[in-house]
Amino acid sequence: MNPNRDSKYCRQMNKAKNLSIGIIFLIAVNTPAYGMKIVQSGVMGGVTVARLWGLQVSQESWNVGAWAGVYLLVPVADNFYFRPEVNFSMRGYRYLYENENDLQGDKSEAILRLNYIDFPLLFQFAISVNETLIPDVVFGPFLSWNISARSINIVGDSEISEKADNVRKYDLGLMAGGRLHYSKHVYINLRSGAGLLSIVDKPNPPRKYNLWICLLYTSDAADELDGVDLGG
Repeated sequence: MNPNRDSKYCRQMNKAKNLSIGIIFLIAVNTPAYGMKIVQSGVMGGVTVARLWGLQVSQESWNVGAWAGVYLLVPVADNFYFRPEVNFSMRGYRYLYENENDLQGDKSEAILRLNYIDFPLLFQFAISVNETLIPDVVFGPFLSWNISARSINIVGDSEISEKADNVRKYDLGLMAGGRLHYSKHVYINLRSGAGLLSIVDKPNPPRKYNLWICLLYTSDAADELDGVDLGG
């Protein structure tokens, strides 16, 4: 484990958290000017598994990362909500390959670690399955800004890590998923997303796109406040 690299990731996480809180705060303080209600707000945290679709390798595996963010819930119609979010998300890929120079016959690894700030503009509605099972469905577009990209090659006991300079700084895509109420202020979320732009930033880039699935725990700040109008 590299202490300097771990410290760098901690600093990135803190920057992402502060930026997320700041943007959600700006949305919150400006919402009353438009006569809108905020019926719920909260924080999210969980784990992601990511890969690239379009990458032609035979033994690709999912790259495990973290997800953290904040959200607001604003009603726009009966059982239909606008859900802006700001998230920190770790994506990328990991795959194994045969290395002819490895005399022990171990498989080498190639890893691309991509860290993003995501700005999903989602919509949410509930589906009543029965009296006790009422999942929420979320869907919509997102914009992502890449804040770091590193390529790592592991051969035997050696590891080579370097900055990936040809990664596109932004991404656009679609996100969808659902959540179930777990306890008073806690929800279990499962969602997936796919980028629509190649991660490679160059003319006529290869077709390599972000793809990920995440399992999240969401904690809202309070029960839904249907009667609270922040529009004055």
